[in-house]
Amino acid sequence: MVKHHHLHFVHVERGVFSVCESISTWVRNKTTATNIAGNEVTVLEHVNINNMKVKQYFYETKCLENPSGNTKCLGIDARTWSSYCKNVETYVRALTSFESKVTWSLIRINAECVCFKLFFNILSIPNDHFYKTALV
Repeated sequence: MVKHHHLHFVHVERGVFSVCESISTWVRNKTTATNIAGNEVTVLEHVNINNMKVKQYFYETKCLENPSGNTKCLGIDARTWSSYCKNVETYVRALTSFESKVTWSLIRINAECVCFKLFFNILSIPNDHFYKTALV
């Protein structure tokens, strides 16, 4: 006899949301990038693999631009934490040209959008702020 297990989800109607909204795309027209040495390099459009011309493209994830300019993380208690979403980069191999030399090098691309939190220190607020707040 085979036993079947069923998964039950609590609050399915709420869904799962990311703390930082991001967008992932295939970048097919990257022409320049920064290599691991910090140099601006030219990314070659095609790579020759086994006598086949193959186009270079990169999968990048970056923070979604918010029209209001707000970069705060979603779902973070703003009374306790100061938070912001920021692009994080990684290095990937690419065929590049730098100073007339064509070589494989590590280039920097956007990899993810992450939330950075800073603890809100109540002691850093001037005492007169509390006095003014109490009078309101």
